[in-house]
Amino acid sequence: MSCYIAVGVIACLAGQGAVQAEPWIDTRDPWLRGDIERLAQAGLISVPINTWPLMWASLVNDLEIVEVNDIPTQLHGTLGRVLYAGRNATRSNQSHRSVSVSVATESQTLRHYGDSSREGAELRMRSTGLTDHMAYNLELTHSHDPWDGDKTNYDNSYFGFVLGNWIGLIGNIEKWWGPGWSSSIMLSNNARPTPGLTLHRNYSDPFELKPLKWLGPWTTNLFISKLDDKRFIDSAKLVGLTLGFRPTPSLEINLRRTAQWGGEGRPQGLKNFIKLIGGVSDNCFTVDCRASEPGNQLAGYDISWAVPWLNTTVYGQKIGEDEIGKKPAKNARQVGLKMPVNTDLFNGMLFVEYEDTATDKSLGRYNVIYNHHLYKTGYRYQGRAIGATWDNDSKVFSIGALGYLANGDQMELRYTEGTINRDSFYTTVPSTHSVSLQGSDFQSLSGKWQHLFDWGEVQLQGRYTDNLFESYGRQEEKFRLSATVVYRFY
Repeated sequence: MSCYIAVGVIACLAGQGAVQAEPWIDTRDPWLRGDIERLAQAGLISVPINTWPLMWASLVNDLEIVEVNDIPTQLHGTLGRVLYAGRNATRSNQSHRSVSVSVATESQTLRHYGDSSREGAELRMRSTGLTDHMAYNLELTHSHDPWDGDKTNYDNSYFGFVLGNWIGLIGNIEKWWGPGWSSSIMLSNNARPTPGLTLHRNYSDPFELKPLKWLGPWTTNLFISKLDDKRFIDSAKLVGLTLGFRPTPSLEINLRRTAQWGGEGRPQGLKNFIKLIGGVSDNCFTVDCRASEPGNQLAGYDISWAVPWLNTTVYGQKIGEDEIGKKPAKNARQVGLKMPVNTDLFNGMLFVEYEDTATDKSLGRYNVIYNHHLYKTGYRYQGRAIGATWDNDSKVFSIGALGYLANGDQMELRYTEGTINRDSFYTTVPSTHSVSLQGSDFQSLSGKWQHLFDWGEVQLQGRYTDNLFESYGRQEEKFRLSATVVYRFY
């Protein structure tokens, strides 16, 4: 049997799954991401995978040439699931529609990769479509008694257009920049997505110039969006640029940068924007300099390395709030590792992660990474940090597993412990924080189970937290239970 026939058989046996007609993978399917990471660790994917949404084009190209007989048996189902999802998602001139209902005992305080619903009760209607030159996702969500007061939103809706090897879109889509699973320091799904313009590189082909060809497959994403919530400086913009490359199949490096810029009463002309891009005049301390300071900037990098003799991927992220000598300073940090797990009862991956969102400087250690002397609302949107789910000055350890049971059901387990907003232990000065105004230790145990049907899926989720640390009314009980039903019109 040829490799193409074998791949096709495996894909058919993989089941339907949650298919959408989109050129990329969004942040709401943790099991698909887990499958992709397992294939990348095995060296079957050569393109960068730690910037989400993740483009399908190069991913499918890599997997189409895999010789099934040359890979371990435990990866056959993994390969089949990803190929099935990729082929269906990128098939032109098709559309998919779905409706979902989520109910929960309360709003979700701590959000991790793959979390979808936010409030106690949500009704979501969705329609996606893809042609040779256009993609769209129209998504309407109505919430009952939402925490932020916004009962109806269009989060994750967009219109996209193909421009050569680029896809440009207008809309508001969730982003996750980094290799972490529990959180990401610069951009995560914690806050609601901001509306604006985004440009993605579609295929991750290497540079043709020999001096740059050694960087391997590369991708980039840049965006500018509007922070249209109630803020200290109204109508500020959020600007972002990331560049990722994979010089070898085992090593991925990403360079990241975001900034809050402009807004009411702040300079936002071309000259000031060039200053922002150049990273100059950051955090000025003279009156004249502050008048033209370009914005609140974050910059840093993350690295992910699949260590072949350990069958483990180790990763780290470092994001700085200030700039010294043209380099990020006052850094927050994340480190972790992930490894495949294959047993008769479970096929998936295990991750261990540690994150510290206080800076690594003894002076100016706290109330730094997401706070700013000009943009006093901070690096936040609709009451949540745009980066780490725990916000400033938190130290958190997580261990978790996700994957497939022997009967095909999907599951996820996670244990988390740490300290939220710990600077309040050492000072009487009020903290600016989106989770807890008073520092608190906590432990949390959560689980998620999902079963796929021909017509859609059912998901159940539960979390127990030993401490009611949240200060804004989202967390009223130590237990949170939720259920989601998705019906798809194929």
